Amino acid sequence: MELAIILLMFAFFLIFFKLLALVFKVGLFVLSIPFQIIGAIFLVVLMMMLLPFVAVAGVLAIVFAPLLVIGPFLPLLLVLFGLYLVVKK
Repeated sequence: MELAIILLMFAFFLIFFKLLALVFKVGLFVLSIPFQIIGAIFLVVLMMMLLPFVAVAGVLAIVFAPLLVIGPFLPLLLVLFGLYLVVKK
């Protein structure tokens, strides 16, 4: 009988501390909500400030992408251009 009472007390003790931990966890979450909202607003403002730079980088990537295709052939093109200049004279 004593063992059953000890186990029952242990179960109540465990449930009590689990509920206490849950209350603290919920409390900390409720306290952190304003900080999460401020962080989200800050992130949106920062992204809006960076948007023009991203757009410029995208346009430059589109403009200079053909150079990446021509780049490996550049030595050959320079040699052919040099031969053209020699033959032209």
